[in-house]
Amino acid sequence: MKATAKRTLTPRAVVLATAAAVALIGSTGAVTAFANDDAPAPHSSVQLSQNERHLDDTAKDRAQVKADKISQSQATAKALKAVPGTATSAELDTADRNGSLIWEVDVLGKDHKNHDVTIDAGNGKVLNQHTDRDDDAAQDAAETQAQVKADKIGHDKATDKALKAVPGTVTSYSLDDNDRNGSTVWEVDVLGKDHKSHDVTIDAASGKVLNQHVDQDDHDDHDDQGNNDED
Repeated sequence: MKATAKRTLTPRAVVLATAAAVALIGSTGAVTAFANDDAPAPHSSVQLSQNERHLDDTAKDRAQVKADKISQSQATAKALKAVPGTATSAELDTADRNGSLIWEVDVLGKDHKNHDVTIDAGNGKVLNQHTDRDDDAAQDAAETQAQVKADKIGHDKATDKALKAVPGTVTSYSLDDNDRNGSTVWEVDVLGKDHKSHDVTIDAASGKVLNQHVDQDDHDDHDDQGNNDED
């Protein structure tokens, strides 16, 4: 009987120990990452319909740009007001759980940490902001600082260069490393006036357009592979 009782109690003890460990994690603040994952989706003043949320990438871009009420520059300005620093990326996107249209802006703050700021794409209101606190946060921030140091043009000039190459509406930009040679570049996505999504790569040191192409799904939709090099 004792042996049976021991076997019965052991799993329970494991559960209790696990609960205690979770409570300890919560007391140290490490639970922040879990809280962010489980937090309610941001609710903006503009929502996409259920059908629009499940469109192909470019069709979804068109729907999002049509519904969007503020530009990437306005969204970035709102984010920088909330978190002073340097904007390193911004993206017009839809919260999957409720279809809310938002701008997600990443800022390297003056505190040398990476911050995520969520902006309502309808009225420019700051819906959420948090500091990157995951296990790789310090390393990611160091990499971002190196990219910012190498950048000589900033997101404004980068997006201006992209729009000169492809007139239209910027749907995202990001400061990144060039996969080919490790140099720092701006990757800018533009929904062109031709209603196609274009990727434009800008040299972050010189402002030169290094590459531009139409998104592959546009070729699939329009059966027009030749347009890849027309720009």
